[in-house]
Amino acid sequence: MGDDHLERVRAQFTRTAETYARLIRATQEQTLSSIVAMSRATSSDRVLDVACGPGFLSMAFAKHCADVVGFDATDAFIELARREAAQRGIRNVCFQHGDAEQLPFADGHFNIVSCRAAFHHFLRPARVLAEMMRVLETTGRIVVADLLGSEDPEQAKLHDHIEQLCDPTHVRALSISEFKRIFAAAGLRITAQRQGSIDYDLEEWISHGAPDDGAHREILSLMESCLADDRAGLRVRREGGRLRFSHHGAAFLLERPIETTP
Repeated sequence: MGDDHLERVRAQFTRTAETYARLIRATQEQTLSSIVAMSRATSSDRVLDVACGPGFLSMAFAKHCADVVGFDATDAFIELARREAAQRGIRNVCFQHGDAEQLPFADGHFNIVSCRAAFHHFLRPARVLAEMMRVLETTGRIVVADLLGSEDPEQAKLHDHIEQLCDPTHVRALSISEFKRIFAAAGLRITAQRQGSIDYDLEEWISHGAPDDGAHREILSLMESCLADDRAGLRVRREGGRLRFSHHGAAFLLERPIETTP
């Protein structure tokens, strides 16, 4: 991902791994199960989960598939994932670390390649997608799930600024149209698509990035300023005296075009 950015990712998530692993978006069983179901996973499939974080999606796949590899840049996440898998007695999943732009796997080795909540951290998402395609067998499936940026440039700019104040490894939240352009340029077709939202208590969400006091105060001020006109596209509101907001997200099932015989 670029050496400097990759080191920033590792430093950030080494510092915040334990807190991140407790976030609802990382652990919500219904969401994990829906991604596995969307992939049409079978008991014979080999799965690679790119940027697996604490490994909860990898372990969800392991319930249904033959073998699963969780892959992440941050050793702290890998250790958390290994520990959790051992506690659950899951034996058909393993975890290893490295760079998503240089996956250490043979061409066509996996039937399914997934990536959840990570494309907004990639400097070159198209390059990561190309690597995911390289290690995927010809008839395999890719699942990409992530938060969405607004189609409105001003909303998207403010949203990204708020994200970067909380977590400096955030690069950019892609919009639906940007995802579709990247997929089309890679020669992938979208065979299923789902959209939804995840609701957050603002203070709980801020804790996952552990920003310094100055950044924390700026996030609060900016979110307060969004109450009247939703100028970041995050549906900021006050409930029970606390600020809450929503991330919009999407999941895509991607496949190569079906070859037809002339």
